[in-house]
Amino acid sequence: MVMRKMIASLLAVSGCYTFSASAYDTFDWDSPWAFGDWGGMREELSNEGFNFGLQYLNETAANVAGGYDTSTDVGTSDQTTALFSYDLSKMTDVDGQLSVILTNRNNHRLITSERTSDPRSGTIPNLTQEVWGYGSVNRITRLSYTQGIADRRFQLTFGKMTPTADFFPSYPEFQSLLNSGTVPGISPIWYGWPIGSWGAHLTWNITPEVYLRAGVFQQNPELTKNDKGMSLTFSGGQGEIYPVLLGWRPHWGPKNLTGNYFIGAFYSNVTADDVYEGKNGGAEALNPSEGYKKHNNKRAAWIYLDQQLTGPGGESKQGLKAYINGEINDKSTSVLQYAYGAGVYYTGLFDNRPDDVIGFGTSYIKINDRWSDNRSIANNIAGITDYSNPLYLPPGSGELSTEIFYRIKATGWLTLQPNIQYYHSPGAVNRVPNAWVIGIQTKIDF
Repeated sequence: MVMRKMIASLLAVSGCYTFSASAYDTFDWDSPWAFGDWGGMREELSNEGFNFGLQYLNETAANVAGGYDTSTDVGTSDQTTALFSYDLSKMTDVDGQLSVILTNRNNHRLITSERTSDPRSGTIPNLTQEVWGYGSVNRITRLSYTQGIADRRFQLTFGKMTPTADFFPSYPEFQSLLNSGTVPGISPIWYGWPIGSWGAHLTWNITPEVYLRAGVFQQNPELTKNDKGMSLTFSGGQGEIYPVLLGWRPHWGPKNLTGNYFIGAFYSNVTADDVYEGKNGGAEALNPSEGYKKHNNKRAAWIYLDQQLTGPGGESKQGLKAYINGEINDKSTSVLQYAYGAGVYYTGLFDNRPDDVIGFGTSYIKINDRWSDNRSIANNIAGITDYSNPLYLPPGSGELSTEIFYRIKATGWLTLQPNIQYYHSPGAVNRVPNAWVIGIQTKIDF
């Protein structure tokens, strides 16, 4: 989920968006970059099509009440991201852009797995630190080229990239994972940030506000391994994922208040296990040595709507913005059956803090009853009914997570975002006490 907001902020600090012409010195208070404008060189390079970004992101969380393990502890994860892009149209007649994103992630400790959730739950559907995941390693997250066709009526993109960035184009701001969007990345075959998958997609800009996008991505679990972080290999693929997206970016009223609406779906030909049925019929728990029934495809669909409700309008983020989203997976092969969420942001609540943001979001996830039924059968066969038994397999239910944050724009290049998170039935296990977590997200744009 972090990929979408990382790309948005990196594009901004790298010069892909226009700033007033200023030569910022190192650590200038108002500079978008801690290292300044390189004596004006950043803007000169941007005018020639070369853009750069370097960002450090740290997320720290501590459980303060409730959860599976009530002893308070602190976990932290961080990520450094470097971005380079070259817009060929600035210096040539070619309407194309090359994009490179490299990441270094350090997954030190995760409060979700160590404190709030039951480690026997069999899945971690939510994270207190959404930047956590996929190992402490350097990765090529994006290496792509985009070609405009017919005055950008069509745009073709191909290379190594994360499908979530292009098929869930929203920019959430929360530290908890699911409040960053109930994206198709919840499906275990759809890899989110920072995993780059080989693929291509074509966008048809039907009107200035309406577009249709379709693509194909390789599904390759080898790319999730630490020793493949910088690899450009194609080997190890297990099939393909075919996503499609219909989007609308309207402008409403005399202020042209912006919206971002889209609906998407994917079909995959990757072989997947049933979550309940065994190879020979009946529950898998009745004959676990035979394994699960196999399916030759997976499917998912999602929707997202956000709308600026107040403020000066145009591209300004000032004022109140609200969003809703949802995602559903096929019931045969997915542990997570569906999820949905909603929230609001307000930018510039206080006149003397025009760039500060307050946000509130809540999300609900539902674990597939078929998966839970199989676990219950396994418990009955083993004669285990006591939840406190280490061998007990907790059936899943649902989890409600809520987060409120206040983002402090301390300088042009430093933001601090303290937050409070609340989890009802953490890990979607209703026997686990509700949990409270406090956190802080720190971001530095160099």
